[in-house]
This record gives sequence, C-alpha cells and structure tokens, in this order.
Amino acid sequence: MSRQIIILDGPDGVGKTTLARELCKQLSGKYLHLGYRWKDKIFDYHTAAIRFASRSTVPVVIDRWWPSEAVYSSVFRNGSAWPLQGRLADRIARKLGAVYVYCLPDKKHNKRFVRLKESRYEMYDDMSDVSVLYNKLWYGCQSHEDKGNYIDYLIRSGGVKDLRDHKRYCIAEHGHYLDLYAEQVIDFASLRQELQYPPALEHNEWNVAGHLDGAKYLIVGEQVNPKSRELFWPFYEHKNSSLYLTECLHEAGIDEHKLMWCNAFDHDGKFNKHIGYLAEALKVVTLGGHAADAVTEHGIAIHKELPHPSYVKRFKKVNLVEALKHAIC
Repeated sequence: MSRQIIILDGPDGVGKTTLARELCKQLSGKYLHLGYRWKDKIFDYHTAAIRFASRSTVPVVIDRWWPSEAVYSSVFRNGSAWPLQGRLADRIARKLGAVYVYCLPDKKHNKRFVRLKESRYEMYDDMSDVSVLYNKLWYGCQSHEDKGNYIDYLIRSGGVKDLRDHKRYCIAEHGHYLDLYAEQVIDFASLRQELQYPPALEHNEWNVAGHLDGAKYLIVGEQVNPKSRELFWPFYEHKNSSLYLTECLHEAGIDEHKLMWCNAFDHDGKFNKHIGYLAEALKVVTLGGHAADAVTEHGIAIHKELPHPSYVKRFKKVNLVEALKHAIC
C-alpha cells in the first residue's frame, strides 16, 4: 500500500482519537498527535510533523495540525502569530497527496465533552465557540469577518466542504460503522495519491508543491532560499517573499487549490525538470526575470510574467495584488 497521510482535525470530544486508532489499525500506520507543546514555535512544530510524515515508510495519521492552531487561537488567544500558516501548509499537504478529515460536533457534543473533562485533562472548559468556528470552516459563512487568517478566507469563500482533499466525519452519523468509514477514508487517500503528479509524492523531490488535480496554474519562482537548511519546498516560509506573496494571494482572493508551485532552479543550481511536464497541463506564471528567462530558454510557454515578490516588496513599483488578479483567474 502506498504511504498515505491522513490529517484529523476538529474540537475536543468529537471522536478523533477513536477514528485515528481505527485508521492506524487498518493501515498498520503511525499515529502522530500534535498538542500545544511548542506554542512559540508552532510553524516549525507543524513543519516537522508533515516532514516526518513525508519521510515515513508507513502511512501516518496526524491528530491535529494547522487548523487547530487557527481555530483555537481565534477563539482563545485573539489570533495566531502565523495567520497564513494554513495556506503554506496546504501546499505541502497537497504535494504529498494528504487528505483532511474534519471531525465535526453533533448535538450531543457538549455533554460528551463534559464527560471527557471528568475523566482526563482538558485545556479548555467550553467548546461551544470552537465548535461554531469548525462548523463555519466546513460549511462556509459569507458574513464571517475577515481578520487576515487563512480560515477566514476559507469560511468566506464557502468553506472547505467542496475541496477535493477534504472529508467530513460526525460520530452520530459514522460512529456506528467506524470500520467501514475508515475504509472509505483510506480509499479516498489512495485516490488522492493516484491523481497526483507522481514525483511530487516523493519526500526527496523537493522542488514541487500543490496537487495536480484541480490545479490550473504553475507558479514558478527563481531559486530555493539558500538559508532553508535543506528544506527546499518552494514558497514555504512564514516570512520574506513567501509570506508576502501569500498575503497578496489572500488579498486577491485566489484559491490555493488552483495552484502548483516550483522554483526554476533546484538547490544544486540545475533547472527544475518538473516544469516541462507540469507546463503541459498548467498555465505557467513566472515570478522574476531569472525564472522567466530560464523557462523561456527551455522552450516552455509562459502565460504571464510577474516581478519577483521581493522586488515588489522592496521597490513598490507594482501592485502585486492586482497583477495576480489579472494573471490568475
């Protein structure tokens, strides 16, 4: 069986752990539970988790990831220090063919949570606001206030219910046939891998991100950040030009699932071999003159040339938000 990555998220007391155990049993996989242990280094903590999963030789079930940070920080901490973390994380989750299972509350959730608090330690006393926000994240809410968090964008644009790598779990609906539901999730994860550009699934093929299924554009940057400490994923930093570009995409209202990502050059300076293959299916948007020159030199058609985000951020001669809107429909 192919290595699969399944991400479970939702409020406390909705059956995530029970579902995770069933998935791990059927997959003979590893269970990875993320808490709030590294509260000042959440982005690095979550990066280490997905990197671990990408390198694993067996399937991995991750219990809580970036959605938990986004939701719980919105409810209890007046927002996260990494508000667009989820958008960056999605690029890598999709690269690896990972799937999300949102475990949503049912009508008995509050009573179940109270019982849980009597039998184990829980950090919070009330899950009602958390439950509301998770439901909004799944179903969407156009009147939801945008405070600059990735989940705000997802909620206002219709929620995650229609995204091709997301699935819903509700203990009242699915708990009585948990084994069959777990089988469905495993089949779902297998399909997502089958639909992906095969090299992207490999952990050592760094220079490609996003998922081919549903994507329309290939964003091509110039080169990997030389300070990335062997983490060569394209446009994956919650700082510098990666963050600035992500902020512009957020403001422009461009869906992450429409995009795949790469740099023109690998960390060893060689031209990225994936671009030619992906350009057969996607429209190429280059960022920066070096990327445009390299792509053109290899006979690959460019849909739109845009300046590099670091240039725009420094000199402010171009409105990158408007440029992205015109380049990416």
